[in-house]
Amino acid sequence: MADFSVREAREDDCDEIVRLMQGFATHEGNLHLLKTNVKTLKRDGFGEKKVFDCFVAEETQSTGRSRLVGYLMYMWSFTTLTGRFLYVEDLFVERDFRRKGVGSALWASAMKLALSWGCGYMQWMAKRGNTSGINFYKHLGAVETNTDNFMTFTLDEDAMTLACSKIVSE
Repeated sequence: MADFSVREAREDDCDEIVRLMQGFATHEGNLHLLKTNVKTLKRDGFGEKKVFDCFVAEETQSTGRSRLVGYLMYMWSFTTLTGRFLYVEDLFVERDFRRKGVGSALWASAMKLALSWGCGYMQWMAKRGNTSGINFYKHLGAVETNTDNFMTFTLDEDAMTLACSKIVSE
């Protein structure tokens, strides 16, 4: 078991969280897509119009110093069918700390929070090739909910701008 603790992220963690996000993006092969930076994290996670929350895993070193070794980023959402739910955006643990309870501790913090807020469920996505993650989620009792009835869509900035101009001109 690693020597670490889990806590809510603070604004002064943003540099370290971005470092971890870069590690996650690299691990997923998406570093070239990562646009989030410290300024964005501070604005969106600690600013006036906060849109996400985050738990961090902090290693306590023998020198008394500490560093972040993992994070779980989440946000609250709502569905008319069941009410509030917790959506997990990212779960990442540095390679040297995997299989040492860090990911489980981060996940447990999110589950306890969701239960305390009366959430009907938690939701997240996993890459199909992430077998260790998928096995972890299934071990917890998670159910894969892909259905033929729903599709995921995305509009990027350019598409939103174009779509808005089309709607306004109609």
